[in-house]
Order: sequence, then C-alpha cells, then structure tokens
Amino acid sequence: MTVLRGLRDRIRAEDTFKRLARNFSWLFSAHMAIALLGLVSLAVTARALGPAALGILAIVESYVRIIDRLFRLEPLQAVIKYGVDPLEASDRDRFLRLVKLSFLVDLCGGVLAGTIAIGFAGLAAPHIGLEEAGSAYLVLVAAALFLSFQPTGLSVLRLFDRFDLLAKIDTGVAALRLVLCVLAWAAGWGIWAFLTILFVQSVATNLVTFSYSLRELSRRGFDPFWIKPMKGVIEENSGFVRFLWNSNINVILRQSTQRFDTILLALVVDPVIVGYFHIAKRSSNAALRFGRPLRQAIYPDIARLWSAGQFDRFRTVVFITSGGVLAVMFVVFLPVMFYAGPLVALVFGQGYADAAGIVTIQALAVVLYLGGIILNPTLLAMGCDRQLVRVTFVATIMFFAGFLPMAKLFGGEGAAMAHLMFNVVWLVGCLIVFRRYGTGGPSAGTGVKQRSD
Repeated sequence: MTVLRGLRDRIRAEDTFKRLARNFSWLFSAHMAIALLGLVSLAVTARALGPAALGILAIVESYVRIIDRLFRLEPLQAVIKYGVDPLEASDRDRFLRLVKLSFLVDLCGGVLAGTIAIGFAGLAAPHIGLEEAGSAYLVLVAAALFLSFQPTGLSVLRLFDRFDLLAKIDTGVAALRLVLCVLAWAAGWGIWAFLTILFVQSVATNLVTFSYSLRELSRRGFDPFWIKPMKGVIEENSGFVRFLWNSNINVILRQSTQRFDTILLALVVDPVIVGYFHIAKRSSNAALRFGRPLRQAIYPDIARLWSAGQFDRFRTVVFITSGGVLAVMFVVFLPVMFYAGPLVALVFGQGYADAAGIVTIQALAVVLYLGGIILNPTLLAMGCDRQLVRVTFVATIMFFAGFLPMAKLFGGEGAAMAHLMFNVVWLVGCLIVFRRYGTGGPSAGTGVKQRSD
C-alpha cells in the first residue's frame, strides 16, 4: 500500500501526467464517440450493400490507401519532434519555416499519390477483383488525395496542446459520415453513394484540420507561414530528412500489412469473405481507438522530456502509462473477445454470422497491439527510428511470408492469424530495443547527457 500511495503521489505531482491526462481525456472521449459512430456507419453500410458489395467497397478503399501510404511521406512525427525546440525557445521564425516545410511535403506527396492512384486505376481494377466500373470507383475516391494537408494541421494543433479541438473535428467528421450513410441507406442508393461518402469524408478530414491549424497559428500571433523564406530550414533542423524518412518507412511497413491484406485476400477468396474480413478489421479499428488517444497525447510530452535529458521522468511516464493500458486491456477487451459471435450477428445481421471466427482472432491481435501501443512514439522520442524500422521490417517480412499460405488454408481466419503473428513479433522487438536504449545518452541517438530530477 505504501508503494501504491507513493506512486499515486508521484503521478499527482508530475506536470507531464497532468497535461497528459487532460489531453488524453479529450482524445479518449472523442475516440469513444468516433468508435461508436464508426460502428453504426459500418453496420448501416453493411446492411445497405450486403457482403459482396461491401467487399468491393473495402477493395477500393484499400487500393487508394495503399497508393497514398506508399507515395506520400507524412511529416507529422518529424514536425512534432523538431517543433518542440523552437517553441520552447520562442523562435517563431524557425517554427514557421518548419511548418512551411511540412506543408510543402504534404502538397508534393498528395499530388504524387493522387496522380499515381488515378493513372493506374484502369490497369489495377481488373486485377484486384473489381467489375467494369471499378476504375471509375478508384478514380473518385483517389481524387481526395490531392488535398492531403491533414498531417501539417495535426502537428501544429498537437504541439499547441489543442487536443480538445482535434477531438471536436474528428467527432464532427464521423457524425457527418454517419448522417450521409443513413441518408444513402434510406434512399436506397447503391455503391456509388457510399464511394462518394468516402471521398467527402477524406476531403473534410484534411481541409477542416488544416484550416483550424491556420486559425490557431493566427490566434497565437504567428505570421502566415507561407511568407517565410525556406533558406536554412534543413540545416537548422539537423536530421529532419532522416527522421522523416525513417518514421514514414516504419509506418509504411506497418500499414502495408493493414492495406495489402484486403487486396491479397481478394486474390484467393471471393468478395463475400473479403466483406467478412472487412467487418473484422473495421471492428478491431474501433477497439484500437481506446489506445490511439494515449499514443497521440503522449508523444509531444515524452519528446519534450527526452529532448531535455530528463530520462528518469521519461521512463516513469512510459512505465506507468504502459501498466495502465495493460490493466484496461485485460479488464475490458478479453471478455469482449469471447462474445464476438453474438455481437457480430446483433450489430451487422445474421448474414455476417460467419465472420465471428475472423473477428475473434482479430480481437486477440488487437489486445497484443494495445499492450505495446505507446512503444512506437516512445522509440521515436528516443531517437531510435532506425531500430524501430528494423523491428517493423522483420515483422512485415514474416507477415507477408505467411499471409497467402494462411489465407489459402484458412480463408479470412488465416488472414487474421497473419496479423496476430505480426503483432507478436513487433511487440517483442520493440521491448528489446527499449530495454537496450531506454537509459538515455548518445547510444539512443541523442547527444544529450542524462540529468537526474
């Protein structure tokens, strides 16, 4: 009891935990609402289209997201890491140059990804199980890629601790999608309506977030970032390009397992099974929203601690938050996992009852992932981006090596097993890296010396 009271007092006295708790409360509330709105939207879409058309919708969405992820570098993580120092030093010009660099990365990446996605739509459609109109499906949804400015907006708002604003934006967009899905269902519209909804959701997410980040910069007295010269921006943010590349390679590797899986599964099973798998993935994504707010809220704070050389406080935050996530994971998600069957039939209808096995395996994979959800931002804050890429690369190779054989043998359940295997390998690898470099110092990629508190 004495140990627990001491731990409680240390948490209460730690400013980082206070700020983290405030930001997490906003994001958690929003993600809970988004998860509920998303599940209802998915249920409406599933009932409106049926398993086969839902599978086609999933294939279109996967194609666009694959191209987007492969050909557009997101500056989000890099801007947060390198934006901390100029803000702490009140160097507004340096910060605005960094924001401008981020905007240009978004602009160029969006144009490149959109052009490739649309240009190859006609060639790709017949090879990924789409019908004659499949290329038009792809072009419609891919057009939103040209407006991919959300990463810059997110980085600015997170650095300014405007997680309350982000929560409202995300919830509003999710509510908009639900309203549009209900209208499309009630009107008896087909797949074109739901593809248009995907396009509208993507455009709204990008433009609203970016617009509010501009408003926040103006409210705080910052000049417009586009008037700032770019000269010296790379030199004053030493390592930015390497970090941008490594952080994106890590995300590309990880998300390739979540994007290519639907396309690969469509090669060996019919669209109905793809529809079942889509149900399992979207349901697991709803569950992941319990952990994502913590990952998003904690990164700016632990980046500040590591940058300042406060390694003892850094480890305290990581250990305590990890323990809290594990406790919630066992209390909440494991019981839910065992009732996946009845829940699937209740939410999506009896036509999706056969998806229960896939949902159960996917739920176990989610439990493992949530157990290490803060390890990604933790290793990035430590400067271990190279090590993180290596871990993710090994896990990704094992995923793709086993995916098709498992999918051919076990169908949708085999695809879910491949995700479970990936999460096991990734979690173990990240723990090894953290154990080796978590004491701080140059070995973890920083030149700062440890300072005890």
